[in-house]
Amino acid sequence: MVAEDLTLIIPAELISKAGILITILQALGIFVIFYIIFSIISIIIDRKRKKELMEMNEHLIEIKEILRRQKR
Repeated sequence: MVAEDLTLIIPAELISKAGILITILQALGIFVIFYIIFSIISIIIDRKRKKELMEMNEHLIEIKEILRRQKR
């Protein structure tokens, strides 16, 4: 009911300009959603990589210790 009253009060030119603005906002919204999804996936992948690097670092420390023992 309120929307109908607004269409009677607002001129057609403003309604068409508002339609363009709404289309632009929808496109920006879709872009933001894709950016958030991409960021989440990127964070997950980075956490996995960091975990693997930490494990590799631990193994390297163990290897260094073993090599030091063998030298003595």
